[in-house]
Amino acid sequence: MKKYLVIARVGDNSLHPRWLENAAPNFDLFLSYFGDKPNHYQAEATYYEQVKGGKWPIIHKLIENNWAFISQYDAVWLPDDDIMTDANTINKMFSLFDGFGLALAQPALTMDSYFSHSSLLRQPNSVLRYSNFVEVMVPVFSANALQALKGTFAQSPSGWGLDALWPHLIENKDFKNIAVIDATAVIHTRPVGGELYKLNPELSPARDAEQLQSLYPQFNISRRHAPNKFKVFSQISESNLCTSILASIRGKYQRVIAKYKAKKHPKYSNS
Repeated sequence: MKKYLVIARVGDNSLHPRWLENAAPNFDLFLSYFGDKPNHYQAEATYYEQVKGGKWPIIHKLIENNWAFISQYDAVWLPDDDIMTDANTINKMFSLFDGFGLALAQPALTMDSYFSHSSLLRQPNSVLRYSNFVEVMVPVFSANALQALKGTFAQSPSGWGLDALWPHLIENKDFKNIAVIDATAVIHTRPVGGELYKLNPELSPARDAEQLQSLYPQFNISRRHAPNKFKVFSQISESNLCTSILASIRGKYQRVIAKYKAKKHPKYSNS
């Protein structure tokens, strides 16, 4: 058993084989295949299952059913299967996550990625940004954070609302437990949400978000709620900790500039 674990729901067009290239992985790989080919990808996985369903309900069951050994890993990454990266980048991501003692994080996205939040696009000259938000697309959890948050995975079938909820459930008083890791940016190669909703038409993101809010009335998890807006409390290239107001200004500035640059940047193409 290695120190780290990657768990991924994968289909027939999964890019996970790339994750094992260019270095010896410092992680084990648990593939949960939702296609129709018997034992497809099993030879590439440390652990394997074949089951239909959406990402978050199935990952919840997977983790609960295998908690005895999953709980032994120092950190667990839950990427979508359309993420382009390699073992060298993933190794470095886990090392930075562990080295900085993070509880919840994600790798930034490259400028040629399809994205929902421009705040999460890679920032130049940055190792990582301590923030208040991690997207459901590529989250990394420490063992303690995964134990605290794994129950929420079953509470939103589409995943909507989870990324706004998680920071409320993670101890982050010093603003150094949640981060976007710019040094290990990955490529999101497909438009957001396409295959998930095509294969699971019963999903209702708006309904899921409303139901999740009802389960946690003590928190306002709306992305429009000012305290939930993306903030950058500090950056590894800097030593000072921003006030909440300055963190909001910096977060907005980076979001606007990144979105402007990304619009002019060609998107990923297989051709």
